[in-house]
Amino acid sequence: QSQAKGTDPEFDAFYKGMVKVQHTGFATPTASIWHPNDWQSVRLLRTTDGIYILGNPADAGPERLFGVTVAVSTAATENTVLVGDFATHSALVYRQGIRVEVADQHSDYWRKFLLAIRVDLRAALCVYRASAFCEVTGM
Repeated sequence: QSQAKGTDPEFDAFYKGMVKVQHTGFATPTASIWHPNDWQSVRLLRTTDGIYILGNPADAGPERLFGVTVAVSTAATENTVLVGDFATHSALVYRQGIRVEVADQHSDYWRKFLLAIRVDLRAALCVYRASAFCEVTGM
């Protein structure tokens, strides 16, 4: 499901997405995924007299909105926040464990005592109830 930000402030649009998860998806939102640029605009929101809404910049700051954990990732789509019940209605399934490969055969790595390291992991996010998630667009 989807919730457009429209003319709503970021906090209101996010909360409306949470309510859709609760009302339509019959789920309790446990986490949200934000692009760093989108989280930056929310983290830097101020009152009219210049006070940061989410706390002093000298502090680490809350990584939560309305009690929902905020995860910031460049893998997230910019201007779109995903909120949902990740704990109950999704699972991270591993197809293959972590594989680490180290080699010194590239170019002149042997002579310069350099190593090339490759690490990969094959996994998928399985969603068991799509209505337990909401994309808040236009953030």
